[in-house]
Amino acid sequence: MKKIFPVLIAASLLMFSAGCSIKRMTINATSLFMDDVVEEFMAEEDVDFARAAGPANLKLLDGLIKGSNYENDDLLLKGCKLYGMYSMGFYEDVTTDKKQEKILLKKASGLYKKAKEYGMKALLKNNDFKQAADAGPEDFTKSMAAFGKSDAETLFWTAYAWGCYINLNRNVTENVADLPKVIAMINRVVELDDTYFYGLPHLFLIVFYSMPPMFGGDQVKAMAEYNRIKAISGDKFILAEYFMAKYYCQQTLDRELFDSMMEKVENAAPNVIPERLFTGVAKRKAEILKARADDIF
Repeated sequence: MKKIFPVLIAASLLMFSAGCSIKRMTINATSLFMDDVVEEFMAEEDVDFARAAGPANLKLLDGLIKGSNYENDDLLLKGCKLYGMYSMGFYEDVTTDKKQEKILLKKASGLYKKAKEYGMKALLKNNDFKQAADAGPEDFTKSMAAFGKSDAETLFWTAYAWGCYINLNRNVTENVADLPKVIAMINRVVELDDTYFYGLPHLFLIVFYSMPPMFGGDQVKAMAEYNRIKAISGDKFILAEYFMAKYYCQQTLDRELFDSMMEKVENAAPNVIPERLFTGVAKRKAEILKARADDIF
């Protein structure tokens, strides 16, 4: 009897280990399948359909990420990316009803926070970054050298989610104090690959440089960032026009440029880029922004 128990225990451990291994293999294989899911999501032209389909994909990702014990960097990136995209596309600037907008922005804030947390879980596996993550802006910026081109996508989406979260919670001083860290991450992405997804890193910098000078804004640099996106994308990434209208034109009170940006978004072909959802979202948001134009100017 004494000999049987060790054998049973060993067998149980072996079965448990095998089960964990099979689960891990299944999750890793599903992660590859999710590449197609993300691609199809971004290719969807029907904005309303994409909005309705999004939560199911996000919860599937949540389950896979949890099942991987937060160790699968590819899944963490997808979670960061999709939560950030979904929040931007479907919770910000989607209504003229101020009461409803307040509710949606609170939800957007929560989604951006979750996106940032997923991205940070992946980035914190880099020891140099982990040691500087809670340090001041100077040491944090130095740690960016530890990341290479293969890290650019995760860096971008984490910084994007973090920056959007800060923007929606500007009333909290410690949040605003983190902005230099976000800019350091975006600048590193620009150094590594500024052409990523039609020049998307420059879109973030349009927002930053469109801020008042006391917060680091610079109108000349904002316009330069816009022109860089146009050059990279072949003037096809119309989300850039929307962001220019929303941030740059409001700050400069340039109604003429605002109207031209709105016209360009309205006239863009739905399939100007394969990722039609970005174009559809830009068009939908432009309708809302245009309805507010007289209040803005």
